[in-house]
Amino acid sequence: MTRVLLVNPPSPEQLGSPLLGQQYVAAALLARGCEVRVLDAAARYHRAGAAEIACAVDEFRPDVVAFGLFTRWVWHAYEAARELRGRVRWLIAGGAHTTVLPREALDHGFDVAFAGEAEQSVARFVDFLEGKCALESIPGAHFRGGAGPAAEFVEDLDALAPPLEAQPLYDSRWYDPSGRTVTPGGILTSRGCPARCTFCANYVTGRGFRYRSAASVVNELNRFHELTGADFFPFWDDALTANRPRLFELCRAFQEGIRFPIGWSAITRANMVTPELLDAMKRAGCVAVNFGVESGDDAILRVIKKGVSTAHVVRALEWAKERGLTTACNFMLGFPQETPRALENTRRFLERIAPLTDSFSTLGVAVPFPGTPLYEDFHQRYGFTGWWLEARNSLYREMPPVDDFERYYRHYIDDANLELDFFRYSPEVYAMIRECLRYKGEHNLRRMGLLRDPVYQPVPADTTSHACRLGPS
Repeated sequence: MTRVLLVNPPSPEQLGSPLLGQQYVAAALLARGCEVRVLDAAARYHRAGAAEIACAVDEFRPDVVAFGLFTRWVWHAYEAARELRGRVRWLIAGGAHTTVLPREALDHGFDVAFAGEAEQSVARFVDFLEGKCALESIPGAHFRGGAGPAAEFVEDLDALAPPLEAQPLYDSRWYDPSGRTVTPGGILTSRGCPARCTFCANYVTGRGFRYRSAASVVNELNRFHELTGADFFPFWDDALTANRPRLFELCRAFQEGIRFPIGWSAITRANMVTPELLDAMKRAGCVAVNFGVESGDDAILRVIKKGVSTAHVVRALEWAKERGLTTACNFMLGFPQETPRALENTRRFLERIAPLTDSFSTLGVAVPFPGTPLYEDFHQRYGFTGWWLEARNSLYREMPPVDDFERYYRHYIDDANLELDFFRYSPEVYAMIRECLRYKGEHNLRRMGLLRDPVYQPVPADTTSHACRLGPS
């Protein structure tokens, strides 16, 4: 039996739930008959560095150690991988960063790098280890001296082993020290996104929209609830609302087949919802909708190819609030084309939609990820080629305790990514980004009951238990 250790590598960011992509890969390996262990070195209460990962390898003695690589923290992953050289026969990499830069992963010590969706390719790699196929026959595989065929997208999503099968590999105490809360890594009912936003590298799941059957989704939700008692699920589909007839069908299936009072959240673009669709989602248990807005300036929205207008956003928020849904809006600040006037328009738009928005995204300064037009078009001009390979660019500040409100307030309205200054902001642009960050942060703090109007004033310590509550105080 092939032994596989799946590693979510160290990062300064703390995760409150397992990574759904890793769960899918773990489930695929379990279905293949492998002995699988998981090490989430970025879990909130299970942080681990290179030394701890090396100890886990020495104890388990796996045939394969597999890392999922993400651009933002890949420097930490490469540092950890360096410690494993010579400890394991096969060190392999997958994930979004590997898909865009597979050869870079090989240059940093990995034996094989897999581009694209990994469930089928990693299972094929086990076939290779058992002498059943050649390495160069595996789609998406890159190795020293060669590569397999181009990565293939999984067309039949129902055929994938459900991530629920991997849930026992994750200790709930990694995410909740009491061990009482079992947090799902989320639900995917579809893959792919047809949008062409300049800041998004949707190469892993592609632009072709593929979706699971309604029966498959309903069965997964019912089983998860039966085994864990969980009744709220975040849906991470990039384009859940892209195919409206399919979503109407899914909502009907929820009403007819879900055997518990379910709550779920969705992510969507503002021009992809209608009153009728939101009604159906609400009846099927949807309680919150997250709209990708990015900018309050219509010219910038056109430049980044968002495909929506500010008018779309206002209309969608009004429809959602009329139906009693909790609303969130994501904004990205600091695109290289932005001027002080464009950012002032965003600032005014934030104020315009604030009464309709329960929470704005925290952070939000644009980061140019490899494989995106935002990176490819500007990295040479601004001199940030390969920025993720420098330790100084792995900035992340842990949030202070809420009872230290002065520090908590400063942290909440700030974004360390602004200090990276990828696009060499002018003082005027820098100041306007800071102003937009401040407005978003203070809006959220007021909604959480942690900031009094009209003058900034911390609330007494006995109200800090509301720090994570959405909605008006």
